Amino acid sequence: MAPDNAVVHAFLPHQGRFHRSATGVPRRALSVMKPAMLRLKLVAIVSTVMSLQLPVPVQRLCAFLFGLALLALHGCSNNPYPKSEHRASILYRSFSDDPKTLDPSVCYVALEIVGLIYPSFYQYHYLKRDPLVLELDLGAEEPERRPIPVTVAQDGRTIRRQGEEWTFRIKSGLRFQDDPCFPGGKGREITAEDFLFAFRRMADPSVGSPVVSFFEDKILGFAELVQQNRKRLDAGQPADYTTPIPGLQALDRYTFRIRLNQPYPQLRYLMATWFTAPQAWEAVARYGKEYARHPVGCGPYRLAEYQSRRRIVLERNPNYRVEYYPSEGAPGDREAGLLEDAGKRLPMIERIVYSFMREPITGWNLFQQGYFDEWSVNRVNYSQVISPTGGLSPEMTRKGIQLERETKPNISYFAFNMEDPVFGGYTPRKRKLRQAISLALDAQQLLDIFYQGNGTRAEFLIPPGLFGYESDYRNPYRQADLEKARQKLAEAGYPGGIDPKTGERLTLYYENPYTTPGGRQFLGTIQKQIEALGIQVIPQTSRFPVWYEKIKKGKYQLYDYNWLADYPDAENFVFLLYGPNKIEGGPNTSRYDNPEYNRLFERMRTMDDTPERMQIIRQMRQIAVEDCPWIYLYHTADLNIHYDWLRNVKPHPVALNTSKYYRLDAERRARLRTEWNRPNYWPAIGLVAFLVLGSLPAAQVVRNRSSRRVRRAGTEAE
Repeated sequence: MAPDNAVVHAFLPHQGRFHRSATGVPRRALSVMKPAMLRLKLVAIVSTVMSLQLPVPVQRLCAFLFGLALLALHGCSNNPYPKSEHRASILYRSFSDDPKTLDPSVCYVALEIVGLIYPSFYQYHYLKRDPLVLELDLGAEEPERRPIPVTVAQDGRTIRRQGEEWTFRIKSGLRFQDDPCFPGGKGREITAEDFLFAFRRMADPSVGSPVVSFFEDKILGFAELVQQNRKRLDAGQPADYTTPIPGLQALDRYTFRIRLNQPYPQLRYLMATWFTAPQAWEAVARYGKEYARHPVGCGPYRLAEYQSRRRIVLERNPNYRVEYYPSEGAPGDREAGLLEDAGKRLPMIERIVYSFMREPITGWNLFQQGYFDEWSVNRVNYSQVISPTGGLSPEMTRKGIQLERETKPNISYFAFNMEDPVFGGYTPRKRKLRQAISLALDAQQLLDIFYQGNGTRAEFLIPPGLFGYESDYRNPYRQADLEKARQKLAEAGYPGGIDPKTGERLTLYYENPYTTPGGRQFLGTIQKQIEALGIQVIPQTSRFPVWYEKIKKGKYQLYDYNWLADYPDAENFVFLLYGPNKIEGGPNTSRYDNPEYNRLFERMRTMDDTPERMQIIRQMRQIAVEDCPWIYLYHTADLNIHYDWLRNVKPHPVALNTSKYYRLDAERRARLRTEWNRPNYWPAIGLVAFLVLGSLPAAQVVRNRSSRRVRRAGTEAE
């Protein structure tokens, strides 16, 4: 990723102490001379030249060059930020691609920005882990949850079953940020209706919320509203935002109720996401499509500047509620200094500046100079950052850089199209064919090559840290074993990879979006591993939008992808193989549909975390492992680094609002930046000296001609 040209040019002349001059001498060694001394040197050079009694035009040229040199010495700096920001409380970060939207009903990128602008009823405790802890954010008290009888239509019949009712009460006095969409530009108080408005936007097909399926089959009357709005959209009419919905009711100014046709304990996690954050109807009405780039929330920060493909700036929201840094955390947090700011008002940093960085190497160079406060460890910088023993390299340690490992609830996987005539299906031979390919793929090798070993091999869908994960479980088809894979392939009817009916080699078409060098390397490694089995692999590479459409429509045999949890519950993973979710655009893109798995899922999804739920998850795992619709690869871990002037950094696997807990020692940052990036004045001095001295022969010619004219004039006068 690359910044705009002005930023790039600002950094190219001076790459700090990590770059060398043409002579091989470190640049910093060339720049230790104080600017005042360099000015004296320059004055001495120019004075010597002026003492040569040069003609007036040449003297004026020298004076002009002298002035340019002084200006260069006075203003030469590689700092891309305004001088006024040098000691300001500003967190500097980067983003790799322009976010298409900051609409909380839609957004699945730039989530940190959205999370800081749009808080919801719940948030995650910043420090506590194992388990993760939900705490009230905009909520005034824990919701009341009780079972209720409901009447629903099922298979053409009307039946009675147990549903659930949740009653939520929010804090009074909460206010939206100031914005022109409100009368007088002053943010109004948030009410229960603003939460319900967020749900109504999810039911609007023109909005295109990706999580509407989470609620469509659960909230009473929600599915009917979605269907009605789809018909209105087809007829060119706006969505209905006024018809009462049985499952969404405001009881008073600060209380609302959600009624469900089934128990749904995961609702508490969804009430901690940006999708359910309160939204102001005034902002949506005023900005229309521009609402995607004009967010109006009530979080710790508000959008101050949005320059597409250049930078995004957040500033502290003066209307933000009173909130304090936590006073307790996980074991070891106090010793790590993470409780030093207990009880301080949040947020502690005034502004956050995100700069657009297309090229990783450019951003990495800027981080090394102190112009970004934190950075990710990747293939570009891994050898510089990490020592052979796995810790920080001595160079990073000397600079006060700190390393954080963040394990997120994710899964990387390959998926077969279960409706494909060759690789899909549920017969024993079809299962063995997929199991053979699974045994041939070495996930640990992929993890070592492409993630430097930072992660855990996956045995099933559910990642570490979530209820349902068992560290001692071993998937019999995920232990790389080429001989066993060949045996399975023969049992599937393809000995040596040959189809005995046709005598031709079995061919597997692999849909992928890998157009970058790194992607092609991954592609080649996968191809090599599977072809060792005797199966021919033909990559089908296309641009991401084209590839994604093929996956949604089921036009593939094999593809790979990864899933990051929306909320930390096993249901948010095992639902990826739930049969009814195989609809176009649904999360079950492998089109897996096993009736017994579906039945168990429907029982498990309504349960709290109990031993009985764990037993059901084990049964689901056994079914899915034998059917092998997926090849589970790994759960990856991210490595991130930051300077020690940034305090209270503890990566969270789910929360998006963690920047509000940071504290910044701006004075220390300013001092170290200055030390690391002292300007190199010698090129400017050399250029001026070259121009001045280079002009001397011409000046001497002019001087000689002038002398001849004077002598000639004197002779004629005699």
